[in-house]
Amino acid sequence: MAAITGLSARVISDIHHGRHREAYALFLVGVVLVALGFADVLSIRALISAILLALSFLVFHTSAEASLPEPSLDQVLSNRETYGSFSKLLPGVRDLRFYGPTAVTIMVNAADIRRLVLKPGGNVRVIVQDDSPESVRLTAMQLDDSLDLERTLHSSLAVLQKMSADPAFSYRSLALNPGFSLTIFNANDSKGYLIFESQGFKSEYADRMHIVISKAASPQWFSYWVETFEVMWQDAKPPPDAAGSRRQATG
Repeated sequence: MAAITGLSARVISDIHHGRHREAYALFLVGVVLVALGFADVLSIRALISAILLALSFLVFHTSAEASLPEPSLDQVLSNRETYGSFSKLLPGVRDLRFYGPTAVTIMVNAADIRRLVLKPGGNVRVIVQDDSPESVRLTAMQLDDSLDLERTLHSSLAVLQKMSADPAFSYRSLALNPGFSLTIFNANDSKGYLIFESQGFKSEYADRMHIVISKAASPQWFSYWVETFEVMWQDAKPPPDAAGSRRQATG
């Protein structure tokens, strides 16, 4: 029974995420053809011809997929230029989750986020680095010297504070830098995806390694990073005024 349940769950997941749909469709066609044959609706000759046609298509499709070249590592490991401007990724996004040490991406694209995500009814959650002197010092030790971390962070926090006037926008501050940046688009949608950016250590390279993980392509690792963001969100500290508002609401 457990094996049947597991198989059913796998089939449902495959169909939901668009995997092996042609195989399942041909299986159903085969079942229907056999049923029609037993019911004498189809002649044996027509039944065999239809089954052979379905099998031929399945063999052809499998062979065509097997002959496709596997993507090179450079196609999987991309950089920031691959995606163009951040605003181009926003149309259709109704759930945006972002972590970055300074969230400078959010700061410079604030107007587009308001227009393309918040105004149509979306939600945005942002995590940045805590601006305490010790947190800034430790993060600065890890990152390169290409920007003034403390000044950029304070500028971002000012923008985030203004954006939080919208009830669908919220942000928090994390004490420790996990060594990566993370952007999640539509986490609960079947077409959701995320961009993982490795920060490295004192890297003078102009760009960093980016990996795109879609929910359809890898449900396991997509869920892993979505859950990681949720853990970070729970550990992160809300703004003082937000914490005070909650205390008043629950008091």
